[in-house]
Amino acid sequence: MGKTHSKVWRPKEISRDLNALLEINVDYKQAWRAKQYVMKVLLGSSKDCFSKLRIYFHNLKRHNPDTVAYIQTVSEDCFECCFYAIGSTIRAFKHFCHKVIIMDVAYLKGDFKGTILYAVAMDGNNQIPPLVHRICKKKSGLTWTWFLEKLYECVGDCQELTSVNDRADAIRVSIENVFPHAHHGLCAFHLLGNIVHSFGKNDKTKVLFWRLVKTYRRNVFEELWYRFSSTRPQVAAYLSEIPRAKWSRAFLLSKRYDYMTSNSAESMNALFVDAKKMPIIPLIEFFHRLSQEWCNKRHIEGGKRAIVLTE
Repeated sequence: MGKTHSKVWRPKEISRDLNALLEINVDYKQAWRAKQYVMKVLLGSSKDCFSKLRIYFHNLKRHNPDTVAYIQTVSEDCFECCFYAIGSTIRAFKHFCHKVIIMDVAYLKGDFKGTILYAVAMDGNNQIPPLVHRICKKKSGLTWTWFLEKLYECVGDCQELTSVNDRADAIRVSIENVFPHAHHGLCAFHLLGNIVHSFGKNDKTKVLFWRLVKTYRRNVFEELWYRFSSTRPQVAAYLSEIPRAKWSRAFLLSKRYDYMTSNSAESMNALFVDAKKMPIIPLIEFFHRLSQEWCNKRHIEGGKRAIVLTE
């Protein structure tokens, strides 16, 4: 094998390594087809995984206390969507995490071209516990509402809950209906992306915008806003249509703990970029294993700190 290769053995690397090891000519397409065949043997086909999903969820709830799992079907028992939340992460959110939920969406790239709606939390060490996931055919207002209703079943009516996500109307309306007392915060990074898309890229606009987002004092905000509106009147008019409490730290109505973007959720998206190509059960198992590993690691680290303190 080659001395170095990525964590995922890609067709280009398979071709390179086999050619070097066995001195045979394996081109990219042959390596790709071989990998697809092996992955199907190891992970199962998408059809087989969908047929076993009920049994998998049954065992998941049986061996993980407080785990929540639902499957929604349409006519002829055809898969529509599923929702799951591992019990350990739900308990961690209720007892040890900031009451901030950051949501995002990702797109599957395997045989099932579906969508993942997911939410993450943030603990006191600024670490990211994956909270809940929903796998469905496509996103819409109804899918977000169903997702948030199941999330509500898991976490309940948390006091001073804050959600952070992009400016999609479907998410905003769903949050208002399901969590009427929660504060809906916008991701400043997505907001800046909308500004760049509408008014063009400008470094000075970017710098001033982030200063408006991150300042703590309202009098400082007003000074910056005067400069901003004087030099960027069109952008200022656009931002004036959005309540400041949704995107500026100085006007927050609830505890957002400095999480002004949805970067934490985006980090999870980058983490499972290769898992999105898997059939549905290996994909869910990826998140399940990830949650268990992280919870166990933090439990061990917490025990070590307790030992040091008692000594």
